[in-house]
Amino acid sequence: MPRQREANEVKLVWILCNESIAEEVRAVLDETPVNGYTVWQNVLGVSPREAHWGDAVWPGKNWAFMAVDEEERTGRLIGLLKELKGEDHVRRAGLKVFVQEVQETL
Repeated sequence: MPRQREANEVKLVWILCNESIAEEVRAVLDETPVNGYTVWQNVLGVSPREAHWGDAVWPGKNWAFMAVDEEERTGRLIGLLKELKGEDHVRRAGLKVFVQEVQETL
C-alpha cells in the first residue's frame, strides 16, 4: 500500500549549475518562501556533456545550492527553477535539480 503524504513533508532540493548562471539561480532562491539555503562555490565535476575542472584544459566551475524546507515552500522553488531551465542560455550553461525526501532532522 502506498504511503500517504504528510501535510508538512520536508524536501531537500539540490541545485547544481554552471557558475555563469549562479546569480540567476540565487535570485530565484531569494524570491521564494524557502527559509534559507546553503551555497558551495567552485564545485568541480564531470557530466556526460563536459567536464569543469577550473583549469586551462577543462575551464569553468559550478555552484551547488541546497535548500531544505516544507514541501509547500520547495514546490514553489521547483516551479521557478523549471521556468528558468526553459530559457535557452540556462539550458546551454547547465542546470540540474534533484529533490529528495527528508526522513528526519535533528
